[in-house]
Amino acid sequence: MRWNRRESGHTDSWRFGAIAALLCPILLCAQTANPVVPNTPAAQAPVSTPIQPIPPAAPPQVVPQVMIDAAHGGTESGAILNPAILEKDVTLLIALRLRQELNSRGIRCQLVREADATLATDQRAAIVNAARPLLYLSIHATSQGNGMKIYSAMLPAGGDNHGPFVDWQGGQSASLERSRWAQQQLVAAIQKMGFPVRSLTAQLRPLNNVTVPALAVEIAPTTGQVSQLATTDYQQMIAAAVASSIAPAIPSLRMKGGGAP
Repeated sequence: MRWNRRESGHTDSWRFGAIAALLCPILLCAQTANPVVPNTPAAQAPVSTPIQPIPPAAPPQVVPQVMIDAAHGGTESGAILNPAILEKDVTLLIALRLRQELNSRGIRCQLVREADATLATDQRAAIVNAARPLLYLSIHATSQGNGMKIYSAMLPAGGDNHGPFVDWQGGQSASLERSRWAQQQLVAAIQKMGFPVRSLTAQLRPLNNVTVPALAVEIAPTTGQVSQLATTDYQQMIAAAVASSIAPAIPSLRMKGGGAP
């Protein structure tokens, strides 16, 4: 009986060893296929990065058809029309009214200055040349004369251009013909309104430096009283007259190759 038990035990051990020998490769393969790292948290699903919305494209810059430049400003008062009236203030008020009148006629406008700011003539010309409007108007005021004077540039002699490089003092040369055409149109239209107006040429800055059609409008009282320049009614009448004369010329300026598309 003892031998039988030992033999039985030996037989059981052999059987267990055989089973273990068969199972070990299977267990090793399972562990290799699915390794378990102790004390390692379960792997998390990758977090998707939210797609950032594409910002809308900036709206295209609107090219002004007319740029209005109120002369003087800031530390440069211009003419002292009387102790209470400075040219820089009159020109800015007329420029603001002119912009309103032109906008009401569907003409896009931009002011070179909208406040009491100091700007050199070279700065003014650079602003206009960068914007490329169809027409540039410089607004002036004076106590001398009667009504309006509209100036086109008189270029200095000896301007030297080299290919695409234009002499600064003769920047107006390529647009001078169109400027004088616009001058004739404005003068003729204002004369039909019965308002006193004259057409002149002069070596004025920044007209000479502007590369698009450019004119200067100088406004004087019609009554001989300087105080008329500061009245709302007179400023509004001037703005309406100038706007009415500009509006019909805009399509032709575009066809003649003005700055704006």
